[in-house]
Amino acid sequence: MDKLFLVDTNYITYNHLIEYLNGQSNNNYTDIEIFVLDTVKSLIGSKVNNIDELIYDLYESNKSIELFTSGTTGKPKSVFHSFKNIVRNIKISEHRSADIWGLCYQPNKMAGYQVLFQSVLNKNTLINMFEYDYNEITNRINKLNVTHLSATPTLYKMILSNDFVYRNVKQITLGGEGSTDSFQKLLRKYFPNAKLKNIYASTEAGSLFASNGESFKVPKSDVDYIKVVDGQLYLHKKIVGKSKSITYTDDWFNTEDLVEFVNETEFKILGRISNIVKVAGYNVNVESVESKIQNLHFVKLCKVSSKPSSVLGNALICDMVLQENIKITEIKKSLRSLLEKHEIPSKINIVELIEINENGKIKR
Repeated sequence: MDKLFLVDTNYITYNHLIEYLNGQSNNNYTDIEIFVLDTVKSLIGSKVNNIDELIYDLYESNKSIELFTSGTTGKPKSVFHSFKNIVRNIKISEHRSADIWGLCYQPNKMAGYQVLFQSVLNKNTLINMFEYDYNEITNRINKLNVTHLSATPTLYKMILSNDFVYRNVKQITLGGEGSTDSFQKLLRKYFPNAKLKNIYASTEAGSLFASNGESFKVPKSDVDYIKVVDGQLYLHKKIVGKSKSITYTDDWFNTEDLVEFVNETEFKILGRISNIVKVAGYNVNVESVESKIQNLHFVKLCKVSSKPSSVLGNALICDMVLQENIKITEIKKSLRSLLEKHEIPSKINIVELIEINENGKIKR
C-alpha cells in the first residue's frame, strides 16, 4: 500500500493526493479532507507526477495564504502570508519521514497550516483529530500510532483527563496559550517518551519563539525586529504578514501580549492585556489565575471571568469542571492557600462543561 497522507473518515494515500492535484480523483471526501487537499493544490502551479515534484513545487511557490485572526480583541483581521514565511521554522530531514502527526487545530488557522506543511514536506502521515471528542482523540493517538502532537494546553488538559499514558508519542508541541512549568511537568508524566516543545506564534507573524520550557529567548535572527515596551511585545513590520487591518506605530505592531523577563535574556508570556482586570485596586491576570487553579489535582478544567462590582471594581468568577467530587468549602480552602487574596474568585460554579472554541482555547 502506498504511504498514507491523511487519515480522517477516509484513508488518503500520497497517490490519492497526486491524483487529486491532477484532477483525476472521483472519491467522496469530507469537508476537512477537501480543505486539506485544496490547500496543497492551491500552492502548486502545474500537474505533478510524484511527491518529490510536489515538494519541489511547494518550495518554489510564490503564492500567499489568507488567514484570519481570532478576533479576541476586536474584529478578525485578514493577514496574508507566503508559503515560505509559514514554513520558515519547520525542520525538514530524512530521519523524520516515519513521523505520524496528529492535527488537533482547525486546518485553516496558522497552527493548522504549520502542522499540515510539516507533515507534507517530510512525507509524513497526518491524522485528523480536529472536531473529534476527547475519547476518540485518545483512541486515534493509540490506534494510529501517532508520534507527534501539536495542540493548545487546554486541549491537552482534556486529553489528560482520560488518565492514560501515551508511550508511543515522541514529541508534544504546545501553542496558542501560555503554559506553566508545573503543567509541563504533568505532560511529561503522561507522555513519558516525548520531547516537549513550547511555541509562541501569532496569526500576524507566524511562529516566533520556541523552547523546551516555560520561558523563551528572542532568536538572534530576529533581535532587531522584536522589542518589549511597558511589558508588551512589539513586532517590526518586516516580520509581520501583509494586512490592511494591522495598525503600526513607527513600523511596530503591538501584539498586546504581556511579557515578564525572568533574567536578562529570557522571558515568559503572561497572556493578553485584554485579560487584565482591576480587583480591589490590583491588576489581576485572569489567565494567570486560571493556570494556578488548574494545578489543583481535583480540577479538570477551569475558566475565570469577571463582572463589575461596586465594592471591588470587578469580582472574579470561576467555573470549574472537577476530576472528583469535593465540597465547595474544601475548594475555597485550597484557593486561599494557592492564591493572593485579590486573586480568589468571589463565586465558584461547578459545571459539567466549559466551552472550547474552534482554536482549542477556552471560549471567552
